[in-house]
Amino acid sequence: MKKVLAYGGMILLFVLLQCSFFTHLSLADVVPNLLIILTASIAIINGSLEGCLVGFFSGLLLDLMFGPYIGMYAFGYLLCGYLTGIGNRIFYKEDITFPVLMIAAADLFYGCYMYIFGFMIRGRLNVLFYLRRIILPEAVYTVIIAIFLYRIILIITEHLQKKGSENLIV
Repeated sequence: MKKVLAYGGMILLFVLLQCSFFTHLSLADVVPNLLIILTASIAIINGSLEGCLVGFFSGLLLDLMFGPYIGMYAFGYLLCGYLTGIGNRIFYKEDITFPVLMIAAADLFYGCYMYIFGFMIRGRLNVLFYLRRIILPEAVYTVIIAIFLYRIILIITEHLQKKGSENLIV
C-alpha cells in the first residue's frame, strides 16, 4: 500500500513540476518529460509490470488533463514502461549509464509514438521538422534532468523495498 501511495505521489508531483515549474525553464520551446523519467526509472529498477502501471496511470492523468482522447497518452507511457522494464534483468544499481540510455531511448520512442498518433494521422507529414524541433531537443533536455532525478527515484524505491521487506519479516 505504501508503494502505491508513493508512486501516486510521485506521479502527481512530476506532473505538477512538468506542467508548472519546468514550463518556465523551457529550452528551445521544449520541457523535459519527467513522466518518462519516472516511468522508465521505475521500470528499470522494478521491472516491466511496475513500469507499465506507473506509465499507464501517468498517461491516464495526462489524458484526463490535456488529451484529445482518453488512452492515447496512457498507452504510450504504458509501452515505454514495458519496453524499458525489459532492461531490468541487466540493471546494475551502481551504474547510471544504462538507466540514462534507457530513459533517452524511451523518450525517443515516445516522441515517435506521439508523432505517429498525434500528427501524422492528421496529415502533418514533415517528420524532419518534428524530429529537429521537438523530439531531439526534448530527449536531450530529458536526459540532462534524468541524470539528477534518477538517483532520487532509485533512493525512494530502495527505501520502499527495504520497508516492504521489513514488514514481511516482522
